[in-house]
Amino acid sequence: MRILRFLALGVAVLAVVGAGMGIAARFSDGPLAVDPGGAVRSGEWVDAPIVDWSFAADVETLELQLKGDKTARTTWILVHDGVAYIPCSLGFPPGKTWHERAVQDGRAIIRHEGRRYAVQLERSEDDAALAALATVVENKYGAAPPSDETRFFALSSRAR
Repeated sequence: MRILRFLALGVAVLAVVGAGMGIAARFSDGPLAVDPGGAVRSGEWVDAPIVDWSFAADVETLELQLKGDKTARTTWILVHDGVAYIPCSLGFPPGKTWHERAVQDGRAIIRHEGRRYAVQLERSEDDAALAALATVVENKYGAAPPSDETRFFALSSRAR
């Protein structure tokens, strides 16, 4: 009986800690690791248009907030031929909808190393680019994405 109480207490503590982290994330300046967080509020603005995103080729993750969203998420970034792409896996975690909003209005902010960039996301459906991006994902992250469950969004600079 004591073991069951101990296990129940452990589960309750984990639930409270998890809920507390979720609430804290919503009030933070951007995401907390893999948890979506509050809006991206701080960081120096980079207003110069970025034509070649090659400087971001080795960047593992960055923070992304769609215009109008009150939360930001951590996401991968891919670079192919100087063009940056944000992938969106539809399979994991389940229930994502940001990609649908990005198709409707692709205005977004990305933040990396304390710098914020105003960008426009546009879904890429170019077969040659998608094949190249699958290779970039495999080389950078270790596994090719399932093509029917992944969307890729090209980034372009925009005015704030």
